[in-house]
Amino acid sequence: MNYPERLYRIDAEGNLIEPDAEILGLWKWVERFQNEYARQNHSPLTIIEYGYDLAGLVMYLRNKNISDFQNVDSLTLRDYLDYLRLNHDLSAKTMNRHLSTFRSFFRFLWEQRIITQNPATGIRYARLTKTTGGHTYLMQSEAKQLLKASEDQTRFPQRDLAMIALMLFCGLRISEVAGLNRGDIRWTEQLLIVRGKGNKIRELPMNEYVLKLLNDYLKVRPQPRYRKKRPASETPMDHARKQLEEKVGGQEEALFISSHLRRISTRGIRDVVDKAMEKVVLDDPTKRITPHKLRHTFATLLYLNGADINVLKDLLGHADLSSTQIYAAVDQQRKQQAMHRHPLLPENRLEGGSSTESKN
Repeated sequence: MNYPERLYRIDAEGNLIEPDAEILGLWKWVERFQNEYARQNHSPLTIIEYGYDLAGLVMYLRNKNISDFQNVDSLTLRDYLDYLRLNHDLSAKTMNRHLSTFRSFFRFLWEQRIITQNPATGIRYARLTKTTGGHTYLMQSEAKQLLKASEDQTRFPQRDLAMIALMLFCGLRISEVAGLNRGDIRWTEQLLIVRGKGNKIRELPMNEYVLKLLNDYLKVRPQPRYRKKRPASETPMDHARKQLEEKVGGQEEALFISSHLRRISTRGIRDVVDKAMEKVVLDDPTKRITPHKLRHTFATLLYLNGADINVLKDLLGHADLSSTQIYAAVDQQRKQQAMHRHPLLPENRLEGGSSTESKN
């Protein structure tokens, strides 16, 4: 049976160690939780994300010698959330998603009378300020570094460069990149067919540069591994992945293929961006760049270079113009910064009262 990679440990020689009885004893309740959510018609992607989040928690508990969820208290969960924040540099939004997963999971265990109280209910969500997850984007020089890094520093340079280019040059969401099929590229019309939120379809024009990158990748694209019909013992995450595959068109037509020879996941794309970003020197070292920030970069750079806000709305696939207005706010910030650099302001005058103007 296949388990999430997080449930496997590595020995001193680099070999994978199968999950032991303590790990599987905790994990069985995660799978029952996933099955219950599947019966409630939650999306396959939600079930998969819950599995990833809870696999990390299970391994943390195993390392703390906790083999029963009844022994997990709020302090243990707080410690794990602090561990995630400090060791994985997670944003407040991502931390809140983990907490939401834990609240749902432990509520399920409480309803099943496996635990007597929910240790997650007393933990507050992280506060999201206006700057949290706001208008962060790459400067042009930084974006160029990222493209260079994805081409030079990765195991699959053609694939990774093409994926990052689609986010930077076409503004695709990470889920849209993962869901692309080979047939979505209209070579003659130079268009890309994208399935967005709510399964809405939009056509995006592509420039010659992006088309060349896609063509270069397709020359080396590996053949996906054909999956035989799964046995009845498939895990909830297996079933959720199967549903996603059927929704977006199966493995054979997937545009981007992972090292496991199947459609690349959003997690896989996130890892690609994270590794490439390690090679980028940012003007602001505190700036945190995620795949979605590449979409912000696309829209912000276009707007600052004269693109109409309504055109941006259509390119991004926004249902409402209000979602696109955030990029106008970035332009307003730049105007304010320019005004503060006015040379006649006392703090900006040259030393000795001299002026850049010629004297008569």
